[in-house]
Amino acid sequence: MSSKGNPNPAPPSSRGIPSDESLWLPRHYGKEVKGKGGLEEDIIWSAEDVVDHIFPRSYQPRYYRVAVDFLMLVLENETVTKEEIGKFLGEKNYSRSTLENKIIPKLVRFGLVKREREIEDGSLGRGRSLILSDSLTFANYLTKIGLAWKSQVMTARHKRKKAAEKSLMIPEDK
Repeated sequence: MSSKGNPNPAPPSSRGIPSDESLWLPRHYGKEVKGKGGLEEDIIWSAEDVVDHIFPRSYQPRYYRVAVDFLMLVLENETVTKEEIGKFLGEKNYSRSTLENKIIPKLVRFGLVKREREIEDGSLGRGRSLILSDSLTFANYLTKIGLAWKSQVMTARHKRKKAAEKSLMIPEDK
């Protein structure tokens, strides 16, 4: 008997991609994208259009609305603190639990919002207030993915063109 382990291990159980780590990308030729103006670079998508890919309006309407309103608050202010969050929740009548446990963590994970803690003199790190601000990490992340794929496609096209040119060359008679 071999000591190399199970040759047919059972695959890990999976329920799909965790929703807190998923980005919704509907068909690029479908009505969702066309309704936002398509993929034309000259047509600017609104913050609502961007949030629709993180908290899809058609699948998570409540999270979508809370996320849009919260991001508008973040974009209007250099920083958002516990006090602004409390005022926001009171004005909008949103659940603190939803905002703090679902919306903010996903916005931070995706890089739309940066989360920091207030620095207090004499504090050992406990009870420091949350400070949120806008972030470009989301854009940088998606740009990196897009540019990596673009370079792969452009390199493959260049190699095919060179191969085609080489095969069309007629050898010279000596």
